Amino acid sequence: MSSQPMGRFQRAVLLHAIRFFRLSGSREKAARGFAIGLVCNFFPTFGLGAFLSGFLARLINGNMVAGFIGGTVFAIFWPLLFYLNIRVGSLFIRPPLIVDDLEDVTPQTVSALVWGQTFAVGAVVNSLLVSLAAYFLFLAAYGRVREPALRWLRHRARSRRIASAPVRREKT
Repeated sequence: MSSQPMGRFQRAVLLHAIRFFRLSGSREKAARGFAIGLVCNFFPTFGLGAFLSGFLARLINGNMVAGFIGGTVFAIFWPLLFYLNIRVGSLFIRPPLIVDDLEDVTPQTVSALVWGQTFAVGAVVNSLLVSLAAYFLFLAAYGRVREPALRWLRHRARSRRIASAPVRREKT
């Protein structure tokens, strides 16, 4: 335990984690929201992926919070997902430019390939496979992980709150 106050970012992450594990409704609805949220990571959304994932989750009657979280999970891995989209798409359609390594993902290759057929086919295939796998894994794991995770998060939030509380001095 640290004696330093919890930062805004840490509090926000902790709050969203608790909200995620306290989702109302069925776990199927949460799994649907999370899986559709992951789909947005495979397409260029220009920074709107998290919001779009929450909207899409609500549109298909999934949980919006789970969709938002699913949309933010792989957001930092965009270059890797772009590379995977090109590699998988090239199994079906030959790309106009060759991308052999992750280092080949540059702004020039992204602009040349992002609107191409190879990228689109790879994005559709990858998003379908990942969302289906995430849906079934979420269904299997959420029920088992929910209660222990909530206990741990609540304990962590409580201990952080106590550690960051100002010291009260009694009047003499």
